Amino acid sequence: MTNFFHLKEQWQQETAFLSSVTEIVMHPAYQQIIGMGALVIPYILQEMTKQPDHWFWALKILTGEDPVPPEQRGNVVEMTKTWLNWGKERGYIF
Repeated sequence: MTNFFHLKEQWQQETAFLSSVTEIVMHPAYQQIIGMGALVIPYILQEMTKQPDHWFWALKILTGEDPVPPEQRGNVVEMTKTWLNWGKERGYIF
């Protein structure tokens, strides 16, 4: 999954100073990661264990699920915890 890590680095570097979540998730590298399909779910979740980031859109598209309750929306730390718990429950994280 070398390509995933390359795209992740590109995405993070090129969106580091953006404040618009729409611009962040519409970045070409992010979209390419989504295009890699469900195989990248464990890699995304692993990245989230290291540092919270705006992976939520990709996870929602790749999994067809959204475990984040309305009261957590906008709270990146809490949203990350919820997705990581989701990943543990489904065996993506050990």
